[in-house]
Amino acid sequence: MPVVAPTALFLVVLTVQLHCQSLVPFVLEDQWGRQWSAEQLQGRVVVLLLADREGAEQSAVWGRELGKQFGSETLIIGCANLEGVPFFLRWLVRARIKESLPHAPLLLDWDGTLFRAYRCRAQIPTVLVFDMHGQLRHRYEGAPTVHALEHVVTRIRSLQLVQAP
Repeated sequence: MPVVAPTALFLVVLTVQLHCQSLVPFVLEDQWGRQWSAEQLQGRVVVLLLADREGAEQSAVWGRELGKQFGSETLIIGCANLEGVPFFLRWLVRARIKESLPHAPLLLDWDGTLFRAYRCRAQIPTVLVFDMHGQLRHRYEGAPTVHALEHVVTRIRSLQLVQAP
């Protein structure tokens, strides 16, 4: 019996680990009300920056620094975990995001869908890099240090080379 329990536990953990190795289906709105879906992101290298309120500042630095490196050649899009914001305050949150981020779309995840799917940690930004087929190729959690930025940039560049015609 002790041999069966660890094996069963291992299978459950393995299943959970394999669950989100690709872009999960979603439809979310950005701060302007434009709908974004996982299907729209297929066909190109995509960097998804996920953060809650406490990790938002570091996530913004990730976005700015990666944007400087890649411009429009790679889609870099942020996603805010807004789970728990009361329905009657959503208009105010959306308005503040519009003011603070007027030029870049930010997906508004009111239900925490992507945060649960990718098991993001509170207060820490998560950087997910997907290839053109929607497969997760790199994950980084943490601050945008010089070393971390160099590492993520290298991973993105290697995917772009594979994607190039």
